[in-house]
Amino acid sequence: MVVRWQKHNDYLVVRIYRDLVGDWVLTQCWGSHQGSSAYTHTLVGSYSNALEMLREIGREQRQRGFRRKQGREEQLGFDFS
Repeated sequence: MVVRWQKHNDYLVVRIYRDLVGDWVLTQCWGSHQGSSAYTHTLVGSYSNALEMLREIGREQRQRGFRRKQGREEQLGFDFS
């Protein structure tokens, strides 16, 4: 899952995915179109925990004036179980 927020030239992209060993990861990438950026990776216990984190991130972004952007995403059907 990929979710993107934007405010003027600033952005935040959140990705939720399973890594190669089956752990759930929530990655946040943020920055501006002028070139500065950073990211974090957070291991989470389950997909539902990741969704709860995503909801909280969404609330914070709305309070900061960011708007969620619609994007097209292609999910590949890999099964790492």
